Amino acid sequence: MTKIVAADAADSGCSPARFDLAQNLLRGELTLAGRPGGGGGEIAASWLIQLQNKAQIGFAGFDGEARRLARDRGIGNARDHAPKLFATLDAWTVVWFDDEGLAFARPVWDAQPAPTIEHLSPLKDVNPADVAFAATPAGALVVASPFATQGDQLSLFLFAPIAEGQKASALGRTKTGKKPKEPAVAADPKGYTVAWLEEDGHVEAARFDAEGNLQGGAPAVLKPAQRSGLVAAAVEGNTIIGWLEGGSVFVRVLGPDAKPASPVFAVGKAKHAELVSAGTDAILAFVGEADGVADQMLAVRVGASGPSATAVRASEGKTGVLDPPAVALAGPKLAFVWTEVMNPLMSAKRAVLRTVSATCLK
Repeated sequence: MTKIVAADAADSGCSPARFDLAQNLLRGELTLAGRPGGGGGEIAASWLIQLQNKAQIGFAGFDGEARRLARDRGIGNARDHAPKLFATLDAWTVVWFDDEGLAFARPVWDAQPAPTIEHLSPLKDVNPADVAFAATPAGALVVASPFATQGDQLSLFLFAPIAEGQKASALGRTKTGKKPKEPAVAADPKGYTVAWLEEDGHVEAARFDAEGNLQGGAPAVLKPAQRSGLVAAAVEGNTIIGWLEGGSVFVRVLGPDAKPASPVFAVGKAKHAELVSAGTDAILAFVGEADGVADQMLAVRVGASGPSATAVRASEGKTGVLDPPAVALAGPKLAFVWTEVMNPLMSAKRAVLRTVSATCLK
């Protein structure tokens, strides 16, 4: 990364739009999903609202210009971790953990009736940090977790089915794990790629076909190191993974066999990172320094030859990003959501939604 372009610069081509999603938040957990609907894109956001003795899951909808499509409403109560939001076919699926286990609901733009909350109760005592989700082309979610193992492997299963005749079901299980943690999973029409960190910090990966049969795998990053924040996104024919290491974010392309298909690329200094598929490539969003200002919301494209040389700064450079942000592609628009301070004298946070034209990421 050699150049940073501000999204609000006149010649950026980003056409940014902003909406203050929520104010006076005591928490910073956020999630975002997008779909092409309406031509200009549709975006759904979900976040946690701290109430007395519980955390409520908020939900709202916007178009690609950050204009409201669905008013804020609560859809359920969560334990102390961030919900996850996915665009699954023509529905939104929110996933979280509550006192009954792994829960999901499908809110719609209309506030009533309230969505039905369903559960996969056996996943009640699994550490949420060791569970990864991805939307499948058929609409269900694929889940990677050490559930139903001795903690030495990861099992994959389908969850929250949406297509007619589709059922929640077990898929496959890795074979090369020792003590996997912080997994990431990506789904494509031909199957699933799962990656995870081992105890010494090296990264392993495995590939499953669409029926869940293990096809193979290999170390994705062999050298041990202090790594965290593993993320993955399916791109045309490959999977891109990213992670944090030594205060920077790195990416690598894995081939259709889950084996490394590129060198390891260093992107830049970072403290949080997210990946989203953009067809033939992916978009990496991360929090880093820009123009001498710390904790800015940045994004680059990542393809088979690595990250682009130019990053777009989505934040406005006035305040820093406080918590892990989220990113989603919504047709022609790229959406970001993050928290920032409302006032230097206040501990409460503001959640900001910002959209830009996806084509301004070169």
